[in-house]
Amino acid sequence: MKLLNDDVSSYRTGIGLLAIHSAISLGDAITVGLTGERGKYQNHAQAAAELNRLCVSNKISNVQGIRHFEWLLGQKNAVGYEHPRFGDDSVRLAVEKAERFNVWAYNHFKEILRGV
Repeated sequence: MKLLNDDVSSYRTGIGLLAIHSAISLGDAITVGLTGERGKYQNHAQAAAELNRLCVSNKISNVQGIRHFEWLLGQKNAVGYEHPRFGDDSVRLAVEKAERFNVWAYNHFKEILRGV
């Protein structure tokens, strides 16, 4: 994702999808680490809700990372199917949101994500 970020215009869709799917995979890893089961969501917004529920049950009050995750999930269709609407600035923002979600996740779930 970072390597492609030097030429956003050429790799816009790929970068956006990498940002979104890396966050989805990280969210799945947290869910599996805490519950032992992978979520079976009809839409990925449910993954954010489940992650929020897991934060509450594990007494994690800082859920700002989930806001980044929700934003990324909300952009999934725009990246995959509405290419012109998802411009270079949106791609850069998606990378930033994915990085912030990653930092938040590793700060709050480092024991679970140690081997990830």
